[in-house]
Amino acid sequence: PVVPPTAQPGDPPFIAVDVAQLEYSTNSSVFIDARSPEEFACGTIPGSINIPFEYLPDDLESYLDSVLAGMPKDTGIVVFCSGEECDLSLHLARNLQDFGYTNAAIFFGGSREWEQFGLEIERREECE
Repeated sequence: PVVPPTAQPGDPPFIAVDVAQLEYSTNSSVFIDARSPEEFACGTIPGSINIPFEYLPDDLESYLDSVLAGMPKDTGIVVFCSGEECDLSLHLARNLQDFGYTNAAIFFGGSREWEQFGLEIERREECE
């Protein structure tokens, strides 16, 4: 898997595209896109939840519980953003871990690597 230089001991695990695809195809994990709503609309892994890291409210724990509909804290979660130049997924996954989500992983290759491997991308609007 792609691991960013800012990774630290204790971070959620990083997974490669093949592991992310397996989690996706078996419905084993919830996919969370950490990018802005605009980027999310331009192309994301189908069925992903958008939790834009740069727009998180102060009461983050309540927000996450609301957005994730009170899902069990041990639910499989795969957090991603656009790819290797984007570390929003790392920061969001750290927050999820801090709030007790015990089964979060980071797909640092993100939507760009997903698409490069010929996997489906959901586009809500056409973007450049």
